[in-house]
Formats: sequence, structure tokens, C-alpha cells
Amino acid sequence: MIGLILLIILVIYVVVAKYIYKSLKDEFSNKKYISKLVLAFFILLPTYDIFITYILSGYYCLTTPSTYIEKKVEYPESIYWEDNVYPGFNDEDRKLMIMNYLDGVHLKRMALNGDDEKVYVYEIDKNIYKDLKHNKEKYKYKHEQYANIILKTQKIYTKQTMPKMNYTVTFNEIELNSFTRKFLYSDETKVIDNKDNEVVAYNRRYMRFAYNIFPDIALGDIYYVQGSMCGSDLYFERKVIQTNGLYAMRNHKIWLNKKLYKKYIKGEK
Repeated sequence: MIGLILLIILVIYVVVAKYIYKSLKDEFSNKKYISKLVLAFFILLPTYDIFITYILSGYYCLTTPSTYIEKKVEYPESIYWEDNVYPGFNDEDRKLMIMNYLDGVHLKRMALNGDDEKVYVYEIDKNIYKDLKHNKEKYKYKHEQYANIILKTQKIYTKQTMPKMNYTVTFNEIELNSFTRKFLYSDETKVIDNKDNEVVAYNRRYMRFAYNIFPDIALGDIYYVQGSMCGSDLYFERKVIQTNGLYAMRNHKIWLNKKLYKKYIKGEK
């Protein structure tokens, strides 16, 4: 229904623009530049954001650090995830992260910054999943039962007092200038080897917003359009950290796109 309404509006816009253009062209037949300016105006009015978006994304994609992976890590053993975009991992997110990464073989200890500025540490030093008897009465899925067992190992620290981890994964929003933020969103992921503080993998992605002429009418409540202008996808670290997760879902229960929509459009925390 919304698509039909937009189509009707577009048709009306074209008809009105064509009428005005012809009228001015006839009236100012001896001043051709006026009709050309009017034509340019009606073309750019609904599409100017497309041109600006491509100019800005072209500039930033060519002049900012590119995505790279210097090495893949098969047995990281311990990782600290620091998400400063949401920011932090709440209770449900931490459960997802356990199911996604903490397999007891490749990854044995995981630290996560919480949404309360604390650091939560979980550990398991063997693969207990394969020998786990599924309690179907209490848990619908076996991986949820597994996660709840690991949650019992939880220890809480501050960033200063937490145990040392072999690797750190950081996720941060890139602060763009006020003009660019009207057209693009950007974030970056780093995978750092803590032994020598070396960034072994890096990703910066630029995402565009829905164009004026093609507004989002399918998904709703999203901040940016899926598909980056440059850079790798979200959860880039999965291309670097080689663990045998059980679930392989997103790192947070709330989709990042919706989280940013609530933050920047709705004004929610």
C-alpha cells in the first residue's frame, strides 16, 4: 500500500515538473539557460542525496584505512571483546557470545565489557557440548543449556583488574563530521594481538542511508541500508577468529541497525 502511494506521488511529481518546465521554456524561449536550470532543479530535488552519498563514500573509501587481515587466529584461547557502539553486552548478549564463540577448544576464556561498565569473564577448558545430555524439559535447545552451564563460571572485574587475554576485539563507531553524518554511518573493528599490541586485522565500513526517492518501506525502523559502500560486513572478526561456535548468530540480541535507529532517530539510550 505504501509503495503504491509513493508511486502515485512520483507520477504526480513528474507530471507537475514537466508542466512547469514546458511553461517556463515557452515563456523564456530566448533564455535557454532558465529552462536548463529548472530541469536541473527538478532532477536534483529528489536525487541530490544520491550524488552526495557517492561523492562522500568515494572520498572516505579512498582516503581512510582499508580492510585487511594479516593473519587468522585458529587457537586464540582467550579474547576480550570491547563493544563501544551499543555500548557493551547485556545479559542476553553475553549468553549469545558464549554460544557463538566459547567452544572450550579454540577459545577457552572470554571477557566481555558489560553495559554497566564492568567486565564479565567466562571460561571452559574442554568441549563439554558433545557429552552434554539435553534436558528437553528445561531447555528447548541444547546450546542454550550449554550457555547456562558456562554462565555459572562468570566472574566480574573492571577493565583494570581483569585477567590478561591473548587477543582483544574492539568495535567502535567512527565520528564523522556533522555534514557527512546526514548521508553515511561508519564503524570499525580491530583484532589486536596483546602480546605485542599489534593489530592483526582491521575493518572500517561505510554504510549509506535510504535515498529520498527510494525510502525504506520494507523493513522499517532501520538506521542505514544493508550493504556497505566499502569495508567488510558486520562481525568481521569471525573471518579472523577461527572458533567452532554452536550458534553463529549476531553478537547482540537487538540488531545493530535497529539499535542505532532507536538511538539516533528515536532518541533512546
